[in-house]
Amino acid sequence: MSRDAFIGELRHRMAGLPQDAVERTVEYYSELIADSMEDGLSEAEAVSRLGSLDEIVSSVVKETPLPKIIETRVQETKKKGGSGWVIALLILGAPVWLPLLIAVLAVLFALFVALWAVVIALWAAVLAVVLTGVAAVGVGIFELIRLHVPQGLVLLGGGLVCLGLCALLYLLMKLLTVGTVKLCKWVWIGIKSLFVGKKAK
Repeated sequence: MSRDAFIGELRHRMAGLPQDAVERTVEYYSELIADSMEDGLSEAEAVSRLGSLDEIVSSVVKETPLPKIIETRVQETKKKGGSGWVIALLILGAPVWLPLLIAVLAVLFALFVALWAVVIALWAAVLAVVLTGVAAVGVGIFELIRLHVPQGLVLLGGGLVCLGLCALLYLLMKLLTVGTVKLCKWVWIGIKSLFVGKKAK
């Protein structure tokens, strides 16, 4: 792909984003292509090193605040001259769309809270297993000192099993937490993309 084709497609896909974000992104990637060509790469090679347009646009959407995206969409609607009809439809349709919007937002918020509540509860369970393991090892050693060998060995063994299990649980919980954070970011970017429009996806 040529530089002009790449920049043109980039502009097209970023339609719906604030103009300053579009210009800043276009300028940045134009300079990257120019720098790569100065280093001896061909135009096509320089463009291919930039990655996919979807990833670039997604990163711009991610970095752009939602209020700026909404403001840009409102301004675009006004420029097209359809703002009167849009406002009229919004007002007349408010009894329908406003409760639906509130319900959708409430469900999303409830899912978000429930998801993080599960993650926090699982971390608390892992912590409880750690404390149980430490306590069992301590009591087991105490029982061995008191020469209650069978009880001491059982407690010591059980405590060590709990602590070993915690190492595995920690790794699983770390993966779950990172996955939950990524899921929340993905949903937030998806919500922002809805305001940008289909061209930016």
